[in-house]
Amino acid sequence: MISSAVIPLSMAMPAYGQDAQGDTVQNSDSEAALPGEIVVTATRKSTVLSRTPASIVAKGQEELDVQGVRSIADLASITPGITFGQSATVYGTGQTTIAIRGVDSQSGIPTTGVYIDDTPVQTRVGVSPSLGNVYPQVFDLERVEVLRGPQGTLFGSGSVGGAIRFIMPKPNYDDLSVYARSELATTKHGAASYEGGVAVGAPIVQDKIAFRASAWLRRDGGYIDRLDPYTKQLVRKDSNSQDSFSARLALGFRLGDMLTLTPSVYHQDLKINDGSRFELATSNPESGDLRLSLNQRAEPRKDKFTLPALKAELDLGGVSLISDTSYFHRTTETINDDTSLSYVFSGGFSGGPFPAGFEDYAPSTLNLTKQTAFTQELRLQDNNQSDRLNWIAGLFYQKSYVRDQYAARDERLLDVINLFQESIGEAPFDSLTDSFFGTELYQGLYSNFVRNEHRDRQYAAYAQADYEVIDRLKLTAGARYTIAKYEFTGFGAGPVLSSDGQTDRADTTSKTFTPKFGVSFQADQNNLFYASASKGVRGSGVASPVGGNCVDDAAAIGIDPYATLDVKPDSIWSYEIGSKNRLFDGKLAVDLSAYRVDWKNVQTLIVLPQCTIQTTLNLGTAKIDGVDLALSIRPVTGLTLGASASYVNARYTSSIPGPGNTVVRKAGEPFPGVAPWTIQLNGEYVQPVGDAEVYGRADFSYSSRIKKPLDLNSPLTDPNLPRPPATSQLDLRLGSKFDLSDDTSLDVSIFMNNVTNSQPLLALFHETPGSTYYRAGTFRPRTIGLTVSLRK
Repeated sequence: MISSAVIPLSMAMPAYGQDAQGDTVQNSDSEAALPGEIVVTATRKSTVLSRTPASIVAKGQEELDVQGVRSIADLASITPGITFGQSATVYGTGQTTIAIRGVDSQSGIPTTGVYIDDTPVQTRVGVSPSLGNVYPQVFDLERVEVLRGPQGTLFGSGSVGGAIRFIMPKPNYDDLSVYARSELATTKHGAASYEGGVAVGAPIVQDKIAFRASAWLRRDGGYIDRLDPYTKQLVRKDSNSQDSFSARLALGFRLGDMLTLTPSVYHQDLKINDGSRFELATSNPESGDLRLSLNQRAEPRKDKFTLPALKAELDLGGVSLISDTSYFHRTTETINDDTSLSYVFSGGFSGGPFPAGFEDYAPSTLNLTKQTAFTQELRLQDNNQSDRLNWIAGLFYQKSYVRDQYAARDERLLDVINLFQESIGEAPFDSLTDSFFGTELYQGLYSNFVRNEHRDRQYAAYAQADYEVIDRLKLTAGARYTIAKYEFTGFGAGPVLSSDGQTDRADTTSKTFTPKFGVSFQADQNNLFYASASKGVRGSGVASPVGGNCVDDAAAIGIDPYATLDVKPDSIWSYEIGSKNRLFDGKLAVDLSAYRVDWKNVQTLIVLPQCTIQTTLNLGTAKIDGVDLALSIRPVTGLTLGASASYVNARYTSSIPGPGNTVVRKAGEPFPGVAPWTIQLNGEYVQPVGDAEVYGRADFSYSSRIKKPLDLNSPLTDPNLPRPPATSQLDLRLGSKFDLSDDTSLDVSIFMNNVTNSQPLLALFHETPGSTYYRAGTFRPRTIGLTVSLRK
């Protein structure tokens, strides 16, 4: 794969690195850059990727297109070292989880920063599946940057494991530019997918006022059929379709020679029409025929956000002052079907069929969230990168608010409990208060009602400097000082929590210092060697009470089920060495890095096995050792071969004691869901044919499984759920590029994704260890389609 910090396909196909409006390289760096070599701003300045002393994956717009990247999931699947997915373990359209180099981000403040230009948009993970990170869909992007390792100095506490930056195109001051893309595809045993979008940039007043505007619409056809729970007849074919819409407008104003203003607004609206879990009992994964008969209703999700921003750049000669101001507003709504959960949860039925009289019984959970964030950042930086001393300093402020509401509606809960009482020959309960719950439905409707509000204020100052002590040898030092104020208000009620209503409040202030040190040696323009050490710290949080139904689970791990738990800050030190080498006149590019991560007081999200409630705890220490390797070779004209591999050994290094001399989790237990090996292989051949350019491309990705046996003595282990399997996927594309004019090209290609129709069981799930209701996610079945794109 060409997803490394080496010269990728841009060496063979210059346009793949950046478009005409991409960042430019300053001073001496530009003199050594090969034509089309991609430029990044991972250091908050424009630098050539191969001369940036850090492990970075960068992809330009054309490379994203040729690899069929449409979403963060697509990007992660072809980028070794990134773990991404949805938590289908409990919810049909669950929280997205992402980790770089095994540094997990399923709880509290994320460990992976998500940036749209210079605005951080990541959010705290909450109790409901509606609250998780948002990611822009991939259409009109200048490039995507994946920064591996802690980025605490320049990007703050939400980037302790790394950061993903979506860089948008700038307004076009000099000339007209057009980008358009359409696609039509069909999926085996599924519905059609299609998209269409256009982006235009042009000057309004030459070299003074300009704009960039885009609009894009896509439908991803469903491939899971929903059946009636009782008759097993088809209710809705291909129910899990998704509709995506995004639009953006950016204006540029050059006010004299010194000041440039760039206001912009970006809007995105996603609608997932049903969950993407299928049922093992009624499906045939080997053929791609996927079905679900356990739900009475669909599990839709809506997720939309608007991001207005203003960038101001003041050129003061030797230095520049840059201001980034933004306001992020997002709402989500998710509905989960709780039919099978309710039966199993009550202890009455570990398998079908459902009893007569409950044909219309459809308990569900409505999850609503609201996320707002005002962000202001000021940066002062040296403009001349050829200076022996080069520096950047900044101030950062953010005020954010998150409201997370989880309302599980189950008006017939008493009837369900009495079904169980009848099955064991016991008298029915007259009320829920008389049952083991001890309290009635909240507002006569809700078995579990939780509303959490998180208020964060963050003040930070940072600085970083590079000093060239002798020719080509640079020392780097940086630090960030952060004051983070956090306020929490939580309300919980209902039988699941055994509470008529309880309000909890907490507030805390943390002051953290995150340094970074580095050394780099640019032996010549083709060979860079570097080493670094950096620290990342996450802020504190809270975990809501898990409730009376989790008494046994809570006793097993030694927590109070009725108490709001403090989640303390955790910290990371990361140590890395690496090199970036171009050999044989640029025909071979090698990117190699090795690292160790020491993680203390790890904030860990766990699902309590008996009551299936999620909670977050500080669970000891961990270590992560790993290696990232990427190769790109051009053995003959027109042929580019690439390979990337990532090895991650992520494990807990301390045991967690439980009551009665038990061990909740042993030292040496691997991180769940982090594959030890991820590998990506690719090849592309380009051949001129007449006035056209024909190309063929293959991408193969592989993730290994964790071989360590499950610890069956741990109360957190479900013996019926094995570790995730090894996975592999092959994608093919064949296309041709035509020059319509000197500056306009048309690209037409056909593709086949998941050629072998691989259908591994991902996030295998059932409600409790005794349940036979198994569900899982998987790859989209084999998909064949046509893509047409135009660039001017």
